[in-house]
Amino acid sequence: MNFKDILGQQMSLKLLQKDIAAGNLPGAYLFSGPPGVGKKMAAISFAKALNCEKNGIDGCNRCSSCIRIDKLNHPNLRIVTPEGDSIRIDQIRELKEEAGYKMYEKGKRVWIIDDAEKLTIEAANSLLKILEEPPTDLTVVLVSSAAWLLPSTIVSRCRIVNFLPLKKEHIGKILMKKDNVPEKLVPLISHLSQGSVSEALKLLEEKTIFQEREKIIQLLKEKKLSQSIFDLSERWNNQKKSVVETLLNITIFFLRDILILKLDPSFPTINQDKINELIEIKDNYSFAELYTGIEAVENSRSLIQTNVSTRLVVEGMWMRIFS
Repeated sequence: MNFKDILGQQMSLKLLQKDIAAGNLPGAYLFSGPPGVGKKMAAISFAKALNCEKNGIDGCNRCSSCIRIDKLNHPNLRIVTPEGDSIRIDQIRELKEEAGYKMYEKGKRVWIIDDAEKLTIEAANSLLKILEEPPTDLTVVLVSSAAWLLPSTIVSRCRIVNFLPLKKEHIGKILMKKDNVPEKLVPLISHLSQGSVSEALKLLEEKTIFQEREKIIQLLKEKKLSQSIFDLSERWNNQKKSVVETLLNITIFFLRDILILKLDPSFPTINQDKINELIEIKDNYSFAELYTGIEAVENSRSLIQTNVSTRLVVEGMWMRIFS
């Protein structure tokens, strides 16, 4: 793994490679961005490039140093992760003690502090003393999905590198490399993932979401007001808002695919595993009904963020879709 293997973060990686080429590294970086977009991979690849025996702006993946960093078994690399819910002062003190030892290999010491927002106040204050006068042979990389929780005194001493949500195309490419991901589900999961690989992989494990997806397409097949709508609304009312939002997205993707199949069947659909079922019902819906349905789901997405009953919102949505 090196910079070339990280998709969708070219601007951030170019900034790091520019620093490597210039040989003018700050004492600390803050890699900030949503979870599951490649921040930790970038941090490890950064450490690899700084210690690669080829002295380039990316790791070669072949030298002894690169191989050992891939195995997380290099004396110049330390990765700190939360113990329980926090990163404790003892973990930072252990790093500071190591900083006083002589380096036995060429390259650069790199400390990666993952989930850095979980530093306790004592740990953050201890780390701050290092960041104020960092040793020349050390670079600290803080990795955070919630950088606003870090003390301003820490952030102000870091060069901030922002990582963006991944494009659906990049999520799809990553998922296609996974052995346990059904190919026909890749477009759907990519659209639902919110630009995060970790969110995409988590969705694949959410049995409830896929069970409800089957209920949604069954309702669309029946296209009538029935007890099933009230049963579904009651179930969704007992779910977290994040789950309901995902289910609403699934509903809108079904309606969008039916619309596309009516307009241009050659255009790619999201629900590729359900294509035959959608073709069977596409003529049951007029364009006006589909546009009204999509608008109803969009309105429901806004309403569930308020204090309105999820059950009532969902019931009203389906009534509009089938009205």
